[in-house]
Amino acid sequence: MNHSEINRGRNVIYNFLSKSLWDIPDSNYMSMFEDLHLYIFELLNNSDNEDLRRAGETIMIFRKDNMLQEEKSQDEVILDLSKEYTRLFYLGVHSVPVCESAYLSPMKAYMQEPWEEVKKVYAENKFMPENKGNKPEDHISFELLFMSFLSQKASIEAEQNEYSELTYIYQKQQTFMEEHLLKWVDELCEKILSICVKENSLYAGIALFLRGYLHEDYKFLRDMTL
Repeated sequence: MNHSEINRGRNVIYNFLSKSLWDIPDSNYMSMFEDLHLYIFELLNNSDNEDLRRAGETIMIFRKDNMLQEEKSQDEVILDLSKEYTRLFYLGVHSVPVCESAYLSPMKAYMQEPWEEVKKVYAENKFMPENKGNKPEDHISFELLFMSFLSQKASIEAEQNEYSELTYIYQKQQTFMEEHLLKWVDELCEKILSICVKENSLYAGIALFLRGYLHEDYKFLRDMTL
């Protein structure tokens, strides 16, 4: 098993999922989407996980109906996605919270105990991401970016044959999943899917991708830390 290559892939996927839910998409995001679409489709379509297969089908339909339409410019695609993102996460009647505290804190409010906990974990691991939007650190995109950050470190340790350190990083990721991501992401994804009505919704595909990938990656981490 090539752990360096595996973790480069994990780094890419977590980074992609993080950016997909960070904010209204821009041209940089669309370029990343196009650069990665073949890799993503191969991963999703070859999986035994139902969520991942459905994600592949949904995202493929989105790309065919939007990115591959000659009469539709990239600016128009971005505008449509911006409207959907805003409806889902900002202004909709049933807008979806994207921070852990809104799901797990007793008050169901932002910047509560889970927010304090993840900030402590980030500090312990010297994870200091740029935060231009001043979003809470328990925002889903930050938590996914933290997984990407650790996967990148794991890839480096594997290249240097530092397998004890590699296992330690896997243990950190497993713990972070158990104490944070896996406690609330299923509910987040279900809320997104309940609002997305179009079969070609990119965000429905991202929600399925996120839910399926987290559970499959958790299995991987559990196997690696036995």
